[in-house]
Amino acid sequence: MSKSYKKQTFFAELKYYLLDCLNASKTKLIITSFILFVGLVLGIILAVQFKNGASIYILKDFGIVEFVGSGVTTTFFSRLLSCLLIMLLLFGCSFTPFLTPLAILLLAFRSYLLGFNFCLMLLTYGVSGIIVAIFVILPCQILLILLLTLYFFMLNKNNCDKRCYGGGGNKLKTILCFFLIMALVCLTETVLLLIFNANVIIVI
Repeated sequence: MSKSYKKQTFFAELKYYLLDCLNASKTKLIITSFILFVGLVLGIILAVQFKNGASIYILKDFGIVEFVGSGVTTTFFSRLLSCLLIMLLLFGCSFTPFLTPLAILLLAFRSYLLGFNFCLMLLTYGVSGIIVAIFVILPCQILLILLLTLYFFMLNKNNCDKRCYGGGGNKLKTILCFFLIMALVCLTETVLLLIFNANVIIVI
């Protein structure tokens, strides 16, 4: 009973802190969302240009690896490792407001890679690429980007509250909670790709 109460308390506190963060960072989140959208569009534009003028295998130089059929199972570990790396970088950026532009740039680059990957899926694999890109890659990767964005702004607010008031939420639990949710999203994406037996281009 005590453990159940603690879990309910933790999730209630996390929900309250999330809503408080959304309310306090509303303007920043709107600006960040616009920048992420611009990054997504730029990725799509560059993908169209590259597809028209270069072989897809050249794109490995841009951190993109092609997996076909059974090789898609490696996407879970590669994307989870990518999320972990971004989480660590965003964690470092959250300690001072002067590094916020760098954090937004990291998120925008990930959004750019999503646009790049999404467009290449459409151009390279035809109908099957359209189905996988729209119903698997796009929603899962957008959700990951949104989670990373919320993760950063929650940590940023936590550090700000600590500097101003000497308080703040439980940072370690917040980090673990976001990591577990992102791991679940990566796992879901991998399972769906296996179900579709998809040809994919993986954003690392």
